[in-house]
Amino acid sequence: MRIVMPSTTYRAQGVRLAARPASLRGSTVGFLDGWGRRLDDGSFAMYPLMEALKRLLAERHGIGETLWIRKPNISKPAPKEQIAELLSRAEVIVNGEAA
Repeated sequence: MRIVMPSTTYRAQGVRLAARPASLRGSTVGFLDGWGRRLDDGSFAMYPLMEALKRLLAERHGIGETLWIRKPNISKPAPKEQIAELLSRAEVIVNGEAA
């Protein structure tokens, strides 16, 4: 089962929300991050709000593996290859963050 949860922008356009799983326990959760956070060595890590959400989902819902992907450009849609990777590896996908 693959679930993509659209943002409120899509809801306002009449697009129905994706079905929710009965449980997240053991599910692989993919995070599509537009911002990321630059580390001292110049590499990128998960945006802090996504890190907090990841911890919360693990503690409260027992999620399994996680996959984090940072978009190359915050102002453009994710490349098709990134979307394909998320869809092939994750049951649930979190797209973006509201900071």
